[in-house]
Amino acid sequence: MSRTASVGARRRKKVGSPPRDGRGAIGDTASPAIFRSRPTVMPDAAQFTSYAKLLRLTPVESESAGTLPLRPFQPPGEAEVAREAERPRSRGLMSLALLVVLPTLLATVYFGLLAADRYTSEARFVLRMPGRSLANAAMGLALQNNTGGVAGSMGVARSTDDGYLVQDFLESRDALSWAQAHAALRPAWDAAPARSDILWRFPNPFEPKGEEGLYRHFQRMVTASYDSTTGVNTLKVQAFSPADAQRIADSLLAAAEGLVNRLNERARQDTVARAEAEAARLRTRLEAAQASLTAFRERERLIDPGQATMAVLETIAKLAQEAALLSVQIGELGKGSPNSPQLGPLRGRRAAIEAQIAKERHRLAGDAQSIAPRLVEYERLMLEREFAEKALVSAMTAVETARVEAQAQQVYLERVTQPSAPDYPAAPWRFLWCAAVAVAGFMAWRMWRIVSEDTMAHADP
Repeated sequence: MSRTASVGARRRKKVGSPPRDGRGAIGDTASPAIFRSRPTVMPDAAQFTSYAKLLRLTPVESESAGTLPLRPFQPPGEAEVAREAERPRSRGLMSLALLVVLPTLLATVYFGLLAADRYTSEARFVLRMPGRSLANAAMGLALQNNTGGVAGSMGVARSTDDGYLVQDFLESRDALSWAQAHAALRPAWDAAPARSDILWRFPNPFEPKGEEGLYRHFQRMVTASYDSTTGVNTLKVQAFSPADAQRIADSLLAAAEGLVNRLNERARQDTVARAEAEAARLRTRLEAAQASLTAFRERERLIDPGQATMAVLETIAKLAQEAALLSVQIGELGKGSPNSPQLGPLRGRRAAIEAQIAKERHRLAGDAQSIAPRLVEYERLMLEREFAEKALVSAMTAVETARVEAQAQQVYLERVTQPSAPDYPAAPWRFLWCAAVAVAGFMAWRMWRIVSEDTMAHADP
């Protein structure tokens, strides 16, 4: 075979025969005439899978691994297309039912059939001192303390913290115990109108049945607040009947008044006890000073060293005057009769008087046994006794003042408004809650739809 014939045969084989691997030459760049001369070849499995994904169809799997089924491509039927189009709609209806219709239906059933009317009794009160507010009273007592007044030092100082104290008490377990004992708390919150209300009656399925559960429910049904600007405390009590709400509120106010009275009594007792203790201490101090003074007198054999000193001074003055008269007589007699026998006795008497004067002066301030050192100790003991006496008198006055103040009410609870008996329920707001549940469910459903559609759009190739 010649060179030209072999080249022609290779060209004919390349143009007229299909590829050895059996795949179609879809991507060939051959001329239209050559392409028309090729036989029709089905796409392989990989190409068919790609087409199926693009058309959102399920590809036909091969019957066995490694074999290519040569099946003609079938477009999806109308039923399958309808099912694919109906699937997002059914999901949307199901989510709408779960997120909007069902919660709204449950809220309508609860608020329309199960929820019981709750009545709120409200009372307002203030804490006062006689004739002035607590803040002014505390300031006045502080000023009296600074000036050292006896009545001020023994007064009961109060502050505006009493309002917060009463607020905490009204929400405490002590107030709960008082209301249980005096206001029939459990029967009021488990009355016949509330038997169907599974959320607000007590006991209910969501709270313990013991004291801890009752205290939690008490905190839900009873609220107390304090306005530090006006000094007004507000008490609100919920119950399932107006009479029960009013009775519980009145009982809690009585408990608050009892608390204030106990605080007053404790303050009065402390004040009187402090005054009496101070008086007892000063009385003991006075007794000790008197005992020291008595011991000094017995030891020194002097009742009053001051009076003894005055007696010595008077004696010295008399002796000095007598010595002066003798000196005058001796002088006159010496001038008139220098050799008179009377001069000797006169001079002897004057010398004796002068010796006595020296002796008396030695008794005053000569040594440790003289009167002057003992007089210093005596004056110190007397000063201590006088100071103890004055302090005891002041303490006894303070005791009497404290006892007088104890007869008056230091701080008292004054009711601004009595507990009311409401004629219209304050809760529940049935239509508002149903509408709120519906709106919240619809917003949640719209958010879910947006997120799910966005997720499906990003999942498709």
